Amino acid sequence: MTAVEDRITKILVEDFKVRAEDLGAGATLRDLGFDSLVIVELSLSLDNEFGVELGDGELTDAMSVAEAAELLLAKGVSP
Repeated sequence: MTAVEDRITKILVEDFKVRAEDLGAGATLRDLGFDSLVIVELSLSLDNEFGVELGDGELTDAMSVAEAAELLLAKGVSP
């Protein structure tokens, strides 16, 4: 797991009360029960944590933690 994935996982566990064991390989935000409102809240949390702005629809419920990390890295977040 990368440092960016670790930071996303920490946000999910601490702020969104996701159980760490539910974040298995490939688990999507949809698998975690996230709806569109929670996705927006998570997007704002990631914006604040990483100092980047995620546009509407960039973060989707079909993404895993690894895919969200890839999105952030593509936006210039340091690994």
